[in-house]
Amino acid sequence: MSPKFIHYVCTPNADVGAGGGGGEGGASGTSGGAAVDPTSGTRLCTSDPPAATGTPGVELTVDAAQHEGAWDRYYERGVAADHANTVLSTAWDRNIQGALKKGHDLAGFQVARFHGILNGDINVYGEERGEPVYDWTRFDQVYDAVVAAGMRPIVEIGFTPPPLASDADAKLHWYNGVQANISKPKDWGKWRRFMAAIVQHLEARYGVEEVRDHWMFEIWNEASWMYSEGEGGYPELYEHTVLGLLAGDPEVKVGGPATSAASSLGQIPNLVSYAEFKGLKLDFVSWHRYGNDGDQTQPANANGMLTYFEQLSGVIENTGFTGLAVNDEWGPSYDPISLRDSEVAASFVAKTVHLIGTSTRYPPPYMFGYWTISDLYEEINTGSGLAFRPGNYGLLVKGDARYEVSFDVEKPAFNAFRMLHLLGDERVSVSGGTIEDGVNAVATVTNGGSAVQILVYNHVNGGRGDGESSELVSLTVNGLPFESGRVAIKHYMVDRGRSNAYQPWVAMDRPPEPTEEQWTELAEAGALCFYESDAALDDSRSWSTSYRQNVYGVSLFVLTPE
Repeated sequence: MSPKFIHYVCTPNADVGAGGGGGEGGASGTSGGAAVDPTSGTRLCTSDPPAATGTPGVELTVDAAQHEGAWDRYYERGVAADHANTVLSTAWDRNIQGALKKGHDLAGFQVARFHGILNGDINVYGEERGEPVYDWTRFDQVYDAVVAAGMRPIVEIGFTPPPLASDADAKLHWYNGVQANISKPKDWGKWRRFMAAIVQHLEARYGVEEVRDHWMFEIWNEASWMYSEGEGGYPELYEHTVLGLLAGDPEVKVGGPATSAASSLGQIPNLVSYAEFKGLKLDFVSWHRYGNDGDQTQPANANGMLTYFEQLSGVIENTGFTGLAVNDEWGPSYDPISLRDSEVAASFVAKTVHLIGTSTRYPPPYMFGYWTISDLYEEINTGSGLAFRPGNYGLLVKGDARYEVSFDVEKPAFNAFRMLHLLGDERVSVSGGTIEDGVNAVATVTNGGSAVQILVYNHVNGGRGDGESSELVSLTVNGLPFESGRVAIKHYMVDRGRSNAYQPWVAMDRPPEPTEEQWTELAEAGALCFYESDAALDDSRSWSTSYRQNVYGVSLFVLTPE
């Protein structure tokens, strides 16, 4: 894609800037004096640009003429959204429809995946005198909203509608007081007919080719603890569910097992083997992996994400499976901890996407869906707090229904996805970074050579690095595909003091329900900010700069000819 920028004139507040990022201080100077452009959702950074004094500790060199293949946007093909009913309403008097639209428009997310479309609060399945009765009202409203946001759904089959449950007491999660039933369906015949009816209804509403070619039907979620029969009972559930779905249309895409990292290395080969033995369709295999899986003391471990991905990819390869590989839950930690809200999550996202996207052993998965798009989720009751708090997993803050300015305030991790969305189509050579703790980069060019993008991050695994420290980076870009003249530079930044609403909230003494004025400050602080400059470009077609990159910081340089 060719990055599109909206230019506007504003005057940075001269009183704001001291103590900003770049290793020069904390979280002050993050808002005020630079309005957020309503079209692009970006603003000029109000703090001083990061200082460039000292001897560079990292020297990055980009060769924009040395192409290394297409840049795969696997991280945009999906995002998680917790619970189907949150698309319609939540305990906090708002729904996630605005978050879905924002995620699609600003971060490029293409598919939404959530639990509980068959739960009692959606109420699609009932019985009268023992016979099935379908009510598609809320079911349709959920998928209509996803489509209206410009996205497609993964139809996650789960959980068990209460009238079909074999055990009324097998319940899980809060879901605003309406718990999910996770028991085995009491009648497989009714279950299969229900599955066929789902496919036929969706194709009648959204089109046969649309559903058949572009929608994915995933059987259940993490059966090890979210299905009463456990992983041992999952093959039976998969078989009956798939037979029902394919009775509705034998060409729809089906898959599973949507297992956690602790189970996937065994459960995926088991499912592949079972499907082959039974002659069952299996179009994709799915799994989940978080940054502290396998080591609870190491959240936000991007290198661990790469190691696990390559290990699992080898396991899948050994099964002979040639369908799609889908990770539809990931993040810095499966625990509800505050680093998910801070700048730590931003550099974790950037590094994980880079490492997996450039693995020399395996191509990236088809989909890599972050958990979750919004803090408006209901797997657990996160209390009355409307701003940041440990327990909120989203990329966008809940917000207060009384104040529109508070809706879906961006967290640093969301801004990392925004910068990743602005990358180009072809990856080009970068040297000088490290895959270990520290600074690394990925660079791209837009097809046709109209822009060059360089994403730089400074990440320390475990979340224990000093976010106020920084590394002086020397960046040189050779082989620019522009004629000599002048080059325009936009430098987007996310770190402790830029594009970051969390640190100003901490400085406010962590109010659970900020005032409207405080929300205005947080919304401005959270918006993705940038610096603008230009430079002469001589016949060598090279450009260079030096700047400080904070630990847990991410930068995106976008170069275009003037």
